[in-house]
Amino acid sequence: MIKAYLGILAVLGILMLTVPLVDIIYGEKISLSYLLLGELLLVMGLVAGGLKAQPLTTLEALIVGISGWVSIPLISAVAFSYEAHISLLDATFECISGFTGTGFTVVNVAHLKHSLILWRSLMQWTGELGFVVFAMVFVPYFYDIARSLYGIERPVKIEASFYRTASKLLLIYLILTVVGILTYYMSGMTLFESINFVMTTVATGGMSPYNQGYSVVYSRAPLTMFPIIALMIIGGMNFYDIYNLMSGRFRSLIRSEELKYYVTVLIVIPLMTALAYRFVEGFNLKYSLIAGIFNSISGITTTGFNIGDLSKLKDLTKAIFVLGMFIGGMTFSTAGGIKALRLMLLFKKLKNMTFTMIMPPHTVKRITIKETTLAEADISNALLLIVIHGAAVFVGATLITYCGYHFIDALFEATSAASCVGLSVNVVSSTAPALVKIVIMFLMISGRIEYIPLFLLASLIVNRRTMRLLKW
Repeated sequence: MIKAYLGILAVLGILMLTVPLVDIIYGEKISLSYLLLGELLLVMGLVAGGLKAQPLTTLEALIVGISGWVSIPLISAVAFSYEAHISLLDATFECISGFTGTGFTVVNVAHLKHSLILWRSLMQWTGELGFVVFAMVFVPYFYDIARSLYGIERPVKIEASFYRTASKLLLIYLILTVVGILTYYMSGMTLFESINFVMTTVATGGMSPYNQGYSVVYSRAPLTMFPIIALMIIGGMNFYDIYNLMSGRFRSLIRSEELKYYVTVLIVIPLMTALAYRFVEGFNLKYSLIAGIFNSISGITTTGFNIGDLSKLKDLTKAIFVLGMFIGGMTFSTAGGIKALRLMLLFKKLKNMTFTMIMPPHTVKRITIKETTLAEADISNALLLIVIHGAAVFVGATLITYCGYHFIDALFEATSAASCVGLSVNVVSSTAPALVKIVIMFLMISGRIEYIPLFLLASLIVNRRTMRLLKW
């Protein structure tokens, strides 16, 4: 278990060493905290390489996975706090937001060095794909124990083995990143902007090298909107469907039921948002189509870029955004939310219940996906996660409201955090109360690991203690 954990930290160490490297490239002061901490983590990982890898139990895999999601942002926050000259709480918030791919920010980006701006983007790029994927590819011994951990990160295999699946995922990620850099640059961004925006688009993260976010670039280069929309939509897709798309396997692609629901959501909610912008907010038709469609797609894919100030929108428009963010993208993707697959299962279950009430039992068909009949337990687990996600959002919004915020704004922010979106109506800021920041941090982490591992870990720990007491 220790070897697995140190293997993940070794990858973090390698990534942290890119910060002083960028400092050298731009002729800025070397970030010594990143240099020293990165070297320390890398050495610890190399030392762990000499240990014998043992298969992990379910409990050990959960502990390593969850502790990784908690400790990696905390370790990074120590260095970020020192270099950015901000409080440890704000640095922790920023790093959790980065690694979970949420995109909230509480720092003044204008005061950051190029290396730290790039680090914020790199946190999202690596965090959304998952450290286990990077560890499986780059750490020689990690594949031996990846089978237990990989299920926590990404539960579907594209290739026959986990190692080949991880390699394929990383290759897809790199191709999308390179294509994105080229298209962003050609449509009007600078090279530095292109690199940062692509990393946070492909990862459906949303952090920006500017305090005003993407609006700064849009005002100067509006054509960048089109490649960003395309990559946001792709970023919210199931990796298996992306693989089929890039491989030319279009028959397999169009058979994806979840993709059909995802596309439906991408049509219906942006249309509703554009109508709200035009008739509720009173914007002109051009702005309503551009901002309404762009912002809602950003919310559904849980990317977090926006055009215009969302805090000035009316409650009805904000509620439409909340719906889109709550649903999110597809399973086996970098997107958050309940995912299109669970929405599909919800509708199928409702349809099945309706038929059960009005039709004879022998005529009611079982719920299937890709001609495979689903077990009732699998359906229940999917629906349970929807309930848990809704409960987490509601409790989070209630706590934020307690700090003096309007409930719809609190609900917007809580949904954005739990679904790892990053769109904000200005509740999240450097001046926000500590309680608000803590609630948002908890929602970001729990939403990123999708709650169930936390419950499973607690259950396994309790059961172990119970068994020990019974043996005693």
